[in-house]
Amino acid sequence: MSGYGIKHYDSLGIAIKNNSQSQLSVSGVAAQTPVLTEAGMYDVWSDVDVYLKVGPTANDVTTSTGYLLRANTTIPIKADDGDKIGAIAGGAGTLRYHKVS
Repeated sequence: MSGYGIKHYDSLGIAIKNNSQSQLSVSGVAAQTPVLTEAGMYDVWSDVDVYLKVGPTANDVTTSTGYLLRANTTIPIKADDGDKIGAIAGGAGTLRYHKVS
């Protein structure tokens, strides 16, 4: 058993039960998701290179201030209750996100 009351095998798993995938259209103009109503870890991926920001206001992300997520790559991000995921890309594409814990 690991610390913090998490069983070792739980720390490697994902919780997709009752958590649906959502998507955001991205382009050269910054966009943001609706408010995330639950804090937790979200898997994020996109079919185009995007720059990401997480926060209560996320549509002010730029290619200079955002975190680069390369196309067809999945990363986990931590978001708090009330946060949004913001993204901007060099071209049109789709950002997808799925709460996993």
